[in-house]
Amino acid sequence: MGEAPRHPHSRDHLRERVGGRGLVHRYDERRQGAHLRRGRRLRSLRGPHLGALHLVRPPLAGEAGVNHDYAYPLRTAADRFATRVAIRYRGTSWTFAEADAVTDRIAAACERRGLSGASALLLLNNEPLTVFAMLGLARAGITAVPVNPRLTVNEIAFQLEDSASTVIIADAAFVEVARQLASTHPTVRLVVTANVADPADGEARLEDLADEAGAPTTVVDSSSTAQIVYTSGTTGFPKGVIRTHEANLWTTVNHALGQPRAAEDVELFVLPLFGIAFVFQVLPTLMQGGTVVLDGGFDPARAWEVLETENVTRAFFAPTMLSSMLEVEGHERYDVSALTTLNSAYEFPVKVREAAERRFGPVIAYMYGLSESQLTASTKEAFAADPTNAGPAMGLSRVRAVGPAGEVLPPGEVGEIVLQGPSTMAGYLNRPEINATTVVDGWLHTGDIGYVDAHGAVHMSGRKKEIIKTGGFAVDPVEVENCLLTHDEIAEAAVIGIPDDHWGQRIVAYVVRRAEISEADVIAHVRAGLATFKAPKDVCFVPELPKTPTGKIQRAELRKIEHKKMGTPTA
Repeated sequence: MGEAPRHPHSRDHLRERVGGRGLVHRYDERRQGAHLRRGRRLRSLRGPHLGALHLVRPPLAGEAGVNHDYAYPLRTAADRFATRVAIRYRGTSWTFAEADAVTDRIAAACERRGLSGASALLLLNNEPLTVFAMLGLARAGITAVPVNPRLTVNEIAFQLEDSASTVIIADAAFVEVARQLASTHPTVRLVVTANVADPADGEARLEDLADEAGAPTTVVDSSSTAQIVYTSGTTGFPKGVIRTHEANLWTTVNHALGQPRAAEDVELFVLPLFGIAFVFQVLPTLMQGGTVVLDGGFDPARAWEVLETENVTRAFFAPTMLSSMLEVEGHERYDVSALTTLNSAYEFPVKVREAAERRFGPVIAYMYGLSESQLTASTKEAFAADPTNAGPAMGLSRVRAVGPAGEVLPPGEVGEIVLQGPSTMAGYLNRPEINATTVVDGWLHTGDIGYVDAHGAVHMSGRKKEIIKTGGFAVDPVEVENCLLTHDEIAEAAVIGIPDDHWGQRIVAYVVRRAEISEADVIAHVRAGLATFKAPKDVCFVPELPKTPTGKIQRAELRKIEHKKMGTPTA
């Protein structure tokens, strides 16, 4: 028999699309050949974006029921903590056994509909059914493409097309968007609704899938794609981060090693479930028998109430979240003494950090990481002693600072932070040119600037692309933002650099005011606290700053605004 034609989405084809350089594992051809000789065909892959990274197959003899998908931590926890509460949501709870069973039923229902090997775009809210759906997709060998539902239809359409998703799962609040996309994209073969009483003809209900009896039989290759998580860049379209099951499993395990939980822990999760935080915050807690409290989206006033009533012991709040919580009138009346670990990340303004430390005590741990790779995390004691300390790499992961030529820098010397380990992404979807410079010799180049101290802890200094070059000087926007936030009438601030014929880059400050202040007041305040060349040339007053769903300020969006004003393309 002649050589079979190469499937357009085969592993070799994938290597071309992500750019090779060892970013993905090559499927064992001998195993594949033996598999075919047994007369079994590999399942058709409906997700044309990834090929063998999307591989699912029937179980081999003796391995029925064995699954190495990233939902496995829930399976192991259900064995050990069956009757303990796994998830609570506004007065309703699910035990580990119940959560595991619902996840199985969703997976089996997806299998019966022939969805294994497909990609599913998710437009869902932060609620338990979303957790069960994401893990159920994993068990069925379906790639999840969780999307921020606040994006415009065109932005969501790009991610639908880029990921080659053929299924859309949408909450009632976003179902009309899903239907619009399905009507304009013939490749979408199924819309699944959540919290919709009467779906349209041809649609399925996620609740019905969760009620169907059955258990999944798909065996998922751990190197296959579990998720495509889109991350915004400084320019152009967002990049799809390819997260394999193996990478997600190691992220879960590494985080559990770096920040161990106890079965008595109660973790509040208010970050979006469509982000990577689901893997590093929800799954490690479940794996170790703790309870996860979901409460929908973040609300600063309600966060205090939930912290008290649920006796929360662990939580993650970005600095912008903490700032808005500390603005809530009367927050002092809430008892948050049960909280033992408060994780945070991103730029942490001094004023906000000091106020948070006064309110919560010495419970703050600082984290660093990104969708592409594993986090680092400080201990609470290390952060209290040095607020630049983002901690060492966790578990099976490594971190370094490197120079311009890629040389490893000695402790304390500032360079680009690079990461390595099994939790690292497989590459960016359809971006071979970017992959070639992002993952070099197995090390992920983050674009973040900092140093690694003698104890292996990361200390952040900023982003390479964020540093402003003005009048021959380099200015860190975070330093200027911290100075601005010492003004009593400034609630939030973001600083960017834009092209300028005279200065090279001109410093522009975006400011959210508490009370009436002028541009001259703002500039004078910075000049009084910093070198004059660090003061903004322009000040824009805005009602709010653009932020990611996890609370990180998006300076790139502000640069787009300035370039639009100037009629120039974004740099």
